[in-house]
Amino acid sequence: MTSTAPARRPKVATITVGTNEARWLPACLSTLLASHTPDLDLTVWYVDNASTDGSTAMVRDDFPAVRIIENDANLGFARANNVGMRAALTAGADYVFLVNPDTRTPADLIQQLTAFMEKWPTYGICGPMQYTYTYTDADGGAVSLDEHNDWSRLALKLGEADGFVGDRPNRPSPAGPAHGRAPATLEHAYVQGAALFVRAEVLRTLGLFDRVFHTYYEETDLCRRVRWAGWRVALNLDLGIQHYGGGGTGASTYRRVQMRRNRYYFLLTDITWRWPAILSLSGRWLRQDLAGRSVGGNTTVVGGWVETAAAAWWLLRLAPTIARRRRAYRRLRAAGGAR
Repeated sequence: MTSTAPARRPKVATITVGTNEARWLPACLSTLLASHTPDLDLTVWYVDNASTDGSTAMVRDDFPAVRIIENDANLGFARANNVGMRAALTAGADYVFLVNPDTRTPADLIQQLTAFMEKWPTYGICGPMQYTYTYTDADGGAVSLDEHNDWSRLALKLGEADGFVGDRPNRPSPAGPAHGRAPATLEHAYVQGAALFVRAEVLRTLGLFDRVFHTYYEETDLCRRVRWAGWRVALNLDLGIQHYGGGGTGASTYRRVQMRRNRYYFLLTDITWRWPAILSLSGRWLRQDLAGRSVGGNTTVVGGWVETAAAAWWLLRLAPTIARRRRAYRRLRAAGGAR
């Protein structure tokens, strides 16, 4: 008499962080919950970042299957997602799917992403292409994928170039070799945190988001660390999700300041750049920043000087942290070469 072992049911945890996102959450959470299949052990987490619009109460009342974590303060994107990821890892997740509130997930997407990672163990992070957000009450729950959104169009345009291709066109691509690559994948510089599917082993090995980033560039940093450690990172060209994009920080001082200072921090902690190139690129950015024309949006010349001075002081205080990160990343990259 032979016995058949039960089929493996991967444990997948979705993490959605919200700060006053009540208008987006019903469509986001309902489509995530509809992704449950007998093949998956799916848990949907909502991390509330000190909302004041009744988001938590609404989720608790309308989506009792969702696990809720309430932060006492707005921790930013990086730290709030870390809170959710720690909970998911403690619960034994095999994979974690970070999903923004302003998304709608096709019913088979999570199953397809899981199947991809199960088949291709060399990939540490993957993610779907993003499509325009077209939700209406008449949709009846269907999630159509009609047209790429702005982020996907830019990703396809830039392809597998370095993330700073606009500043240094001749920088080598971070993509892995053609040998061993999965079909229908694009090894773009990063997978956006709005829809990022990561192997739990990666998080347990490398750690979570670098909390220094607070908001912006944290997923780009995680993707480069994953590559340095010897895993691949890719977008799945045949899979998709609806994403509105923009969030609540568009065209704001917060966005300008966060993106500006984090860009410098990201560059200063990138061990693949030599110091002459770092200083050259930083100098170019500095001239733009002081003129009020910078990543994240434009401001006045006076505003440019004030915001740049604040960013410089912030970076100066982080000098010991930057030095530690560079030492750790050199060790990580050296060990990753042996994978």
